[in-house]
Amino acid sequence: GWRLRARVLASAWGSDVLVAPRQHAAYRWALRRVLGAATLATSDSRHMADAMRACGSREVMVFPFGLDALPPPAPPKQPWLFYANRGLEPIYRPQAVLEWFAALAAQVPEARLVLANDGTLRAPLQAWVQAQRLQDRVDFVGRLDAATQSKWYDRAQWVLSLPRSDSVAVSVLEAMAHGCVPLLSDLPANRELVGSGRNGLILADGAPPDLAQLVRLRERAAEVAAANRAWVQQHALFEPCIERLLQRLHELTPEGPGRRRAGPPMAAPR
Repeated sequence: GWRLRARVLASAWGSDVLVAPRQHAAYRWALRRVLGAATLATSDSRHMADAMRACGSREVMVFPFGLDALPPPAPPKQPWLFYANRGLEPIYRPQAVLEWFAALAAQVPEARLVLANDGTLRAPLQAWVQAQRLQDRVDFVGRLDAATQSKWYDRAQWVLSLPRSDSVAVSVLEAMAHGCVPLLSDLPANRELVGSGRNGLILADGAPPDLAQLVRLRERAAEVAAANRAWVQQHALFEPCIERLLQRLHELTPEGPGRRRAGPPMAAPR
């Protein structure tokens, strides 16, 4: 029969590996076929890389699909401004974001939440905010262009991201690069980014806000911002990661009559 006469590079997203295979046997079969055929695969978290190896990957490179460049340091932030910009869909649990914020807002009168992005849950979420009389504290701003989103990152002291399943989210990396303190759901990939209480918080499901912890982090906000920006610069800038990937592909590709010896690899357009 016909066989593919090429080397395969597989690049997986969190939903490909952590969600879809649980939904149907056909997805599990397809994932195993693709990963088993790939000479090299990429993952954006160690947790997902382990799952890919369990599905047959031979070699997995781990790097986030990160930022093109580190943004300038943010100006002074609004101390109790929270920002959330995951999709308004069940997997991202925007209702959990609202409930956590409502509990905090009862303790901190100046707290405010900006919810960006859109999705099928927007109308019921807005109705819930109205019913809780939080419409003066919660703003739904919809889908934003990159420049407007950067302005919100720069203003917000905190970013909330509470999905029920995820690998390393680019939006969280963006927020960290802009000096936001990340407040994340308790997932293995999130623990690769945040040491709870050190450079952000991991929020257990249903746990009420710990105001004392938030105050301690706010008092160290400049230190946390510098540490998170340094981590992004070292680990999550796109071009150096792609250069390492291309170098590894170069090493894995045998010399042959149709292949000339290349110089240092250049990053492919994103």
